[in-house]
Amino acid sequence: MVLFPIAENDKTAAEPASAWAAVQEQQSRDSSCYWIITQPAHAALAGDLAAALREDLFGKIDATVARSIALHDAGWSLDDAEQIQNLRAGKQKKPASFLEAGVDRFLAAWTASIDTAEKFAPIGGYLVSRHFERLSQRDDAKDQAKLEAFRKREKQRQQRLMPKLDRDEEALEKLVDALQFCDLLSLYLCCGSKTNVVFSNPKVRLERDGEAYRISPNPFKGAHQFTFSALKHPLTGAKKRESGANFYINFG
Repeated sequence: MVLFPIAENDKTAAEPASAWAAVQEQQSRDSSCYWIITQPAHAALAGDLAAALREDLFGKIDATVARSIALHDAGWSLDDAEQIQNLRAGKQKKPASFLEAGVDRFLAAWTASIDTAEKFAPIGGYLVSRHFERLSQRDDAKDQAKLEAFRKREKQRQQRLMPKLDRDEEALEKLVDALQFCDLLSLYLCCGSKTNVVFSNPKVRLERDGEAYRISPNPFKGAHQFTFSALKHPLTGAKKRESGANFYINFG
């Protein structure tokens, strides 16, 4: 679950931060009200972003690769559905961010996501496997033994899938870079941060001006509008009719 804290008079921070730091800050913020975005909804936005990228950045991203990126968090579906059910039933007061998941929980979601992407296409399994293998190498991660076992399994999967792919390792690594850029950009957009941020690969800066976004240099093929869906929590009184919303982001 990606959390979008709803705050009155939230001001744009003047100094740019790393995009990941802005996402982390939003996921840890306390609020009396949130928009909540499921992991599959966030991943679908990442796939849309990937489909619009300029080819000179990461190479050609065809429909199969874009759809694979859109499936990269499919394994969180049951976890998110259970959490929404508990929130609506009053069994859980505050939504929990994906960053709060323990190692067993996120490894299960990662593996299910990779399995789903592989069922869609061999290249999907490979790219999503490499994506999570990279994430597992964070220095601050706990329970390194379980993470090392995960990496070993995924290396074996990647070796099994490689003969089925029509791109060399260098081209595949660029596509993993594309997945990770779109993943982070989607997380930033979904979390509602108003902090100006920078990305390292590619080197772009994203600035907020009220509800407007400016990204430079533009990584997309011309002007594009993107959208994602969110649910409101908690629901009270007449506002129960406002249980969900679609957010639109324009770049160009």
